[in-house]
Amino acid sequence: DEPLEVVHIDEDFFYMEHVIKIAAGLHSIVSLAILIGYYHLKVPLAIFKREKEIARKLEFDGLYIAEQPEDDDLKSHWDKLVISAKSFPVNYWDKFVKKKVRAKYSETYDFDSISNMLGMEKTSFTAQEDGSTKGFFHYIINIDWRYQVW
Repeated sequence: DEPLEVVHIDEDFFYMEHVIKIAAGLHSIVSLAILIGYYHLKVPLAIFKREKEIARKLEFDGLYIAEQPEDDDLKSHWDKLVISAKSFPVNYWDKFVKKKVRAKYSETYDFDSISNMLGMEKTSFTAQEDGSTKGFFHYIINIDWRYQVW
């Protein structure tokens, strides 16, 4: 196999081969750094916006409690998966949105069914876990997979 294109560099410019290799390496490193930076900035922003939209629909419109989404609204049915996750909301600033929703709708609807749908304990206090079990296996077991899949 002959190469399609051959570049001949004059002997006076022998250093150009090394400069081009170094520039290619630096370009790859900078591109990877930009890609990682983009991922760390853009993805959490998109997740925050989605969590905010779900939390507001849940709190103010009573979606999933007072009314169910349309059958053809797949996005809302997919979002119903994350509402019962224990770690929802992660990026949204209002961490007590579930408590507000439960307090708002508990007079009209069954307290236990609302707590079950929101993935909350029946009481407002949660038991603190014993910190004695640590390790990689314990970390994997305690990942909120429902939220991660969403």
